[in-house]
Amino acid sequence: MSMQVYAKILLFLSITFLFSCKRDLSPNPLIIQGNLNLNDNHFNSQLPFPMEGEWIFTPGVFQFEPSENSIYVSIPDVPNWNSFQTTKKEEGLEIGTYQITIQLPKETNRLTFYFLAMHSDCQVFQDRELIGEFGSIVDDSRPLDRMPILIHLKPTNQSSIKLTLFVKNRFYRWGGIRITPIFGSEDSIVHSIQVSQLKETILAGGLIFIGLYQLGIYFTRRKVSGSLYFFFFCFLMFFQILVTGSQSLFLILGKEYGELVYRIDLFTEYMGVICGLMYIHCLTKEYIHKNLIYGYSLVILIPILNTIFGSIQSISRYHYYVLYLIIIALVILFYLIFRYIKDKRSGSIYLGLSVILLITAATNDIILTLFHKQGTFYLNIGLLLFVFFQSLFLSKHISGEIVSAEIKFKDVLFQLIQSEKLSSIGMTVTSVAHEINSPLSAVILTSDSIRDNISDFFRQLPQMESISKKSFPFVLSLIEYSMSDQSLPTGLEFRQKKAIFLDELKKNQILYSDQYAEIFVTVGIKEIPNEWIQILNQYNSKSLVLMAEKIVNILLGTNAIQSSANRAIKIAQALKNFTHFDPKAEMKTIHLSDSLHQILTILQGSLKHGIELKTNFVEIPPINCYPDELNQVWTNMIQNATQSMNGKGKLTIEINQTILKNNPFAFVSIEDTGPGVSKEILDKIFDPFFTTKPIGQGTGLGLYISKQIIEKHKGFIDVISTKGITKFIVYLPYLDKTNTVNEDSDSTLISNK
Repeated sequence: MSMQVYAKILLFLSITFLFSCKRDLSPNPLIIQGNLNLNDNHFNSQLPFPMEGEWIFTPGVFQFEPSENSIYVSIPDVPNWNSFQTTKKEEGLEIGTYQITIQLPKETNRLTFYFLAMHSDCQVFQDRELIGEFGSIVDDSRPLDRMPILIHLKPTNQSSIKLTLFVKNRFYRWGGIRITPIFGSEDSIVHSIQVSQLKETILAGGLIFIGLYQLGIYFTRRKVSGSLYFFFFCFLMFFQILVTGSQSLFLILGKEYGELVYRIDLFTEYMGVICGLMYIHCLTKEYIHKNLIYGYSLVILIPILNTIFGSIQSISRYHYYVLYLIIIALVILFYLIFRYIKDKRSGSIYLGLSVILLITAATNDIILTLFHKQGTFYLNIGLLLFVFFQSLFLSKHISGEIVSAEIKFKDVLFQLIQSEKLSSIGMTVTSVAHEINSPLSAVILTSDSIRDNISDFFRQLPQMESISKKSFPFVLSLIEYSMSDQSLPTGLEFRQKKAIFLDELKKNQILYSDQYAEIFVTVGIKEIPNEWIQILNQYNSKSLVLMAEKIVNILLGTNAIQSSANRAIKIAQALKNFTHFDPKAEMKTIHLSDSLHQILTILQGSLKHGIELKTNFVEIPPINCYPDELNQVWTNMIQNATQSMNGKGKLTIEINQTILKNNPFAFVSIEDTGPGVSKEILDKIFDPFFTTKPIGQGTGLGLYISKQIIEKHKGFIDVISTKGITKFIVYLPYLDKTNTVNEDSDSTLISNK
């Protein structure tokens, strides 16, 4: 699916979510000249609504009846009473009385006021009877009270009630009722609070989860500063959500910590702007100079410190000025994201959409706050969408990094394997050169001998007598024996067989018996046929022996050349297969015995001097594997075994199969009679760069790479080491379940240690 399709889907979900979160746009009852008429309202179906409209406001006094100084104040359009106060107290730190008359509905449930945040001390009266309060209007030593509260109307038989609010500011510059109370039935208000708390919990949990994830990325992968800034942003917004909206943090701290909650509210707001700006700047460093970001952060740092050390009055006094600074940060963010999207960089849709939604939500809330307007605050929604899209962006971004890292890891592993192979070749180059040089020397010497024999044969040809037709079966038989692939007898066997033939030929008085006996042993004749004795008695033996000797030597020479050439080709092919490694190779089905034979061919030169090699290759089903990589495993282990024995000892290699945890496994056992591996270092031998060899003689990567390769094959390596015996057992699973263990095998199965 293309990026454009994803973007359209995400945009649709975002718009749908925004509209679903908007409050009901149906007309709500309004307070008109201090009267709220609810006669026709049915609170069983009526949603809670804000008490907006014309409240009766009397500045500077607490009184239950309006006076000539009373005016109508339109809430929320005029939430600040400073312009109406007549006294000369410090601006904002005044008192005042708010009043309305409520015409009650005919059918009433338990009606409730929900005061989300008063930002002031307040007492609430119903017909001059106190029914609830915030803080204390008489005791200035009482702490700041900002905890949301439900205040229930007292049951009454009257058709109307008078609601009076005595409000006193002790902390805030912007006096009066800043956030209008919510009115409705108790059940509906409690339900709306629970829904808000659920949304906030989900959002806070999502923020802390993705923040911790990014913190883990920061410490476990490259220490990218962007991940750290994003963690701090999520952590700060986690607390910002808890202290806004339904202010869930009060459920933990209690109402007496109102001042602390207020400080946390503004601290997380200011600090979140810096961390968010730093995070985006880490992704878009080339679009703006870092000094501008750092300079802006230093300016914001002043009000941040004020939220920690300053008084409540100073914090509230400068809050609105800080909001103008935050608007500047939003403009910078918008510029950076615009450039990021314009350049169509990786994940630009996810990153751009998430930041734009967050900027839009934050701008809406700031405007409402600066202009003292009542409205829906969308910061929490913007944060939720931001977390959602950032999850997609980071998952895409990190998955791309993981794929890149995997490719780099494979490249590095390939380089390590190639380096280890070159190291292995370097250690065996002398023996391999000797192994190739020996057959090539044999080819040269044999070709010289053939040339001399042919030359002598043709020089002596005129001196030979004619050979009868009946003598040619003897010559042809010698030719056939010479061309047959038979192993040459040892020196003792040659002498013993020649003596037997020589006695038989002399007994029959055959001339040139010594030459004939040597020829017969050389070509591998087991016994002399009777017809040959007759031919050698009847015809000119001198010509026959000369022809037979020359022909046999020539044919044996060609056999030697062919055998030596095949041996050199075998070594060269094994060396070629060993040095070949394709990191993109696919699995192949091979016999493990073929793989081991190939490596033993290469290492033959280093094994035949002082090392007794014993192999027990049981015929087992083929296995799916990466042959090139397994060749490296066998090479590492065989070389380690030969080096541990210092070139003298017994090397035993076994191939078999077994059952482990109800699954079939093939295994290769490589055992040597070296000094063994001490228990102190047994757990370290597979660590990278760990080696017991002198400096310059080992890389410490052989067993590490071997373990990586075996684990790639879903297998494992077992080590059994005692004094004088070390055995490495490589277990490889049969990924093809059609391969089964031959239970009738008479070989001993090795079980896991």
